[in-house]
Formats: sequence, C-alpha cells, structure tokens
Amino acid sequence: MDKNQLYLLELHKQTDSRIESLRSYAEQNNVPIVDRLTLDMIKQLIRIHQPQQILEIGTAIGYSSMQFASVSSDIHVTTIERDEAMLTQAKNNRTTFGFNTQIRQIVGNALEQFEQVNDRVYDMIFIDAAKAQSQKFFELYTPLLKEGGMVITDNVLYHGFVADIDIVRNRNVRQMVKKVQSYNEWLMNNENYTTNFLNIDDGLAISIKGASK
Repeated sequence: MDKNQLYLLELHKQTDSRIESLRSYAEQNNVPIVDRLTLDMIKQLIRIHQPQQILEIGTAIGYSSMQFASVSSDIHVTTIERDEAMLTQAKNNRTTFGFNTQIRQIVGNALEQFEQVNDRVYDMIFIDAAKAQSQKFFELYTPLLKEGGMVITDNVLYHGFVADIDIVRNRNVRQMVKKVQSYNEWLMNNENYTTNFLNIDDGLAISIKGASK
C-alpha cells in the first residue's frame, strides 16, 4: 500500500459509518469484502446514477449490500449467496443495522438463481463472487439490466497478478489469473457495453450498458 492510498484511507476514516465496524470482523475471519476506497468509489457512483434496484452477486456477511442501501432509503438490493455460514452472519447483520426491508436475500448458487430474481429490472449489478465465473454471471444477469445501467466488477486486477502473471508460481492461482485476464479482455471487446478499469485497491471494472464507445 503506497503513501497516497494510506493518506486517502485516513481521510475517509473521518466519515466511517456504523457498518464499517464489520471490516475488523471480516479481516480477523478472512471474509472477503470490498476494499474501502473501492467501496467509496461505488457509493459515489450510486449517488451520481441513483439506482433504485441493485443486484449483487455474492453477499458474504452483507457488508457491501448494506453499504449500498445506506446511500438512500429508495435503494433496494437483491443479493445472492450460497454459503450457509455467510448467510447466517448476513442475516444477523441486516437485523442489527436495520436493513431487512431494503435487502432481499436469495439463497443458492448464483449461476442457478435467475428465476428467483427476474421479477424486476435492475439499474446496477455488482459482481463480487467466484472470479472464475464473472463472465457467466455477467452474461446470465445483464438481460435484467436496464439500458444505461451499470455493471461493476470487483477484483479485476486479482492481487496484482493480472498485470504480471509471470510472478505466479502456483498452478491453480495461475489458472485463476488467466480467467480474470480473459474476462477483462472480453469486457473491453463487448460491443454492447463501454467499460473503464480503475487501478484502485484490487481493481474495479465499470461497464455501462448501451453507452457509445
């Protein structure tokens, strides 16, 4: 982490929400949640674009869905998770922080839940689940995204390995990195979306549906 990033993190600590208290729990228990500067960028995009219906692929402990919902009481988040331990924790957190009415939990494998979430059109989709499946998630759920809607994909730089795969020695990690690279290239060449990548934290891709290139 460079000095600029540390400086910005210190600045943002001045506006920490109650939900941010979950970050220490996540770090202590190796629960993957969205990085802090990335979260603040996404929340700023939410303020600008004002989505009311958000679909999240990957609930974990419910941190990001609550953070998104905290931007406005008009926001409703549908979030998908299959891990039972994570689901229990997320449910407890939603109750603790008062987000039960704004967040709808879908239980199961995200590649199999289309029929559970296709009752509405979404303004934004957030992909933060199994990295090897990002393209499948994108292709499966973007038919439910409105024209001009956003798809935000987290971790597109995958711990810095995507830009320098030669340093990766573990075969499984190397395969994962190749899949992330392939997804990024696919996004850039997708004629139906305009995508920008941000070199922030572990990398963020912002794709706009139907935007002119």
